[in-house]
Amino acid sequence: MQPGERLPSERALALKFRVGRPSIREAIKALQILDVLDSRHGDGTFVKSRVGLSGGWPARVELGTRNVNLIELLEVRKMIEPSAAALAAARATEKHLAVMEREVVAQESRPNDKQNLIRHDYLFHEVILQACGNSVLLDLAKFLAPLLVQSRKLTGMASPDSSRTIHQHRAILEAIRRRDPEMAEHAMRSHLQTTGLDLITQAKPGKRG
Repeated sequence: MQPGERLPSERALALKFRVGRPSIREAIKALQILDVLDSRHGDGTFVKSRVGLSGGWPARVELGTRNVNLIELLEVRKMIEPSAAALAAARATEKHLAVMEREVVAQESRPNDKQNLIRHDYLFHEVILQACGNSVLLDLAKFLAPLLVQSRKLTGMASPDSSRTIHQHRAILEAIRRRDPEMAEHAMRSHLQTTGLDLITQAKPGKRG
């Protein structure tokens, strides 16, 4: 779509991308933050600019990791990733499943290597998003990538039990492999809950993130 064009209704977008309307609403909010969309009360939502999708963040969006509230980032992940896991359970190809397996095995083979875990943790979650086959979701993930890497560095180094994280990744993968959306969503939500506890443990008194 070009600048000035009106976005279809939430219902139409939900049907097109085969996701729930709450997911569409969250995507629209994120794209508004990126100055890609502009909502006009009573008129609808319009494409404002495509600059935010061309490789750079708008100037008013702070990306410096020192300014990032990782607890708030986790809240966003919990809005997106459980539903993404459910969608991946329905849409993942054999190639996607093979890449997920490779990333989990890479973690299982070197469970005490924190840097290895951080890298393959990120790649595992990334391929789940890719398996959804949703271009809007992939655009959002691309822009969140620097923040997600920072989050995983902190939780990866802080986690008292790397084997727990790896076990949870395996559980998510097996649910997706079984084509069980409900189980995949639950497994991802449980994993993010654990991640949240690790983040809270590492947060300094009086600071969130």
